[in-house]
Amino acid sequence: MVIGAFFILVYNHLLTKMIEIRHATITDSANSQFAYDSLYSEGGIDLSDSYYLWLLEKIKPVPGKVLVDISCGRGKLASFARAKGLTVIGLDFSLSAIRVAQQNDPNLNLLISDGEQIALKAQVADYVTHIGNLEHYQNPELGVREVARLLKPDGMAVILLPNGFSIAGNVQHVRRTGQVFDDGQPIQRYNTRQGWQDLLEANGLTVFKTIRYEHFLPRTKRDWILHLKRPSRLLRWALAWVIPFNLSNCFVYFCRRSSITD
Repeated sequence: MVIGAFFILVYNHLLTKMIEIRHATITDSANSQFAYDSLYSEGGIDLSDSYYLWLLEKIKPVPGKVLVDISCGRGKLASFARAKGLTVIGLDFSLSAIRVAQQNDPNLNLLISDGEQIALKAQVADYVTHIGNLEHYQNPELGVREVARLLKPDGMAVILLPNGFSIAGNVQHVRRTGQVFDDGQPIQRYNTRQGWQDLLEANGLTVFKTIRYEHFLPRTKRDWILHLKRPSRLLRWALAWVIPFNLSNCFVYFCRRSSITD
């Protein structure tokens, strides 16, 4: 009880601003783009196949609709969405990422574009996915406004963002090292659940549902093998539901265009 009260106190009163880690060489989008080209040339950044399949289960997309995957990276989500009958546009400002995505699925419709200024017309998308990327932008506010601009009036955006007070992530990392976790990307930001929601809703979106992302049961043979090699992942899945919602690892926000963007 005392420990829980302590975390609630910290959560409510100490994290008043977004936490930002910015590497010294990252001063503008050009520096950031070069850094991501290097990352993807060396293998890139990815989530498990099971994560993308889990996310699509939550979205429940209608075949034939248009999904725009912003900062698509290696193209896994875009490829899974295409397999479900969606018309998919994947975009990333890293040429290396686009090349990898095209090699992984030659049938993908891919576009080299900065997520803060997307080369697509307004109201083109039934779904916009933005998975673990917005926190790495030079200007996250511009990225959110572009999401709102792309959405059709009845469209839905799905955005994954990291929690600054993840009890199984950042809090444990700070306990062990004294520092916030740095995943090695050019810019990393953390915020609270409400802090991220405020950012989204100040820039053209309305959040109508938020779910946690902690861990989940694997959905592919490859991911089962990875989990069995690291049983702690299964333990985290088993314990996920006893973690207070506001102390979850990440949050997935389901959003509509707000009335001010219409």
